Amino acid sequence: MNIQNVILGFLIEKPMTGYDIKQMMENSVSYFFDASYGAIYPALKRMEKDKLIEKEVVQQEGKPNKNLYVITLEGKEAFQAYMDSPLNPTLIRSDLLMRIFFGRHTNSNKIMEWLNTEKEKAQAQLDNLILVDKKYPDMERYKKITLLYGIDEAKFTLGWIERELNRLAKEGE
Repeated sequence: MNIQNVILGFLIEKPMTGYDIKQMMENSVSYFFDASYGAIYPALKRMEKDKLIEKEVVQQEGKPNKNLYVITLEGKEAFQAYMDSPLNPTLIRSDLLMRIFFGRHTNSNKIMEWLNTEKEKAQAQLDNLILVDKKYPDMERYKKITLLYGIDEAKFTLGWIERELNRLAKEGE
């Protein structure tokens, strides 16, 4: 999976601006894939050069023109090739887990601080995903599957953090 495949996946559904793509990522897949504007716009430029997408300039009165990106036949074929390709291994990158792995070089109060910070983030993510679930009760089946995964993952993370916070608190007694 790379940013190009994700962008093609969004554009296969409908033409979008770079801003629209970023918003779609933030509102749908950000708990398992995220990209900044600094990654999206260069990817769009490369994809246009590779003829996977075309840029349509939409004239707007009183505002700058809008660039609308449309997937091409080559882009649809590239996306389908991605969908037909073998799965890549799932890699988890976590600054929290890396720091805890090296935790003997700090103290348990610092680790508890990190865990509490992550707890707040996981709770916010869970609250947001539950809100999305309620807001879109008729969500397309496959999107719903990923949403439910995100909800379960956030619940797991909250339970794991709570367990580790309790263990660290008992060790500190």
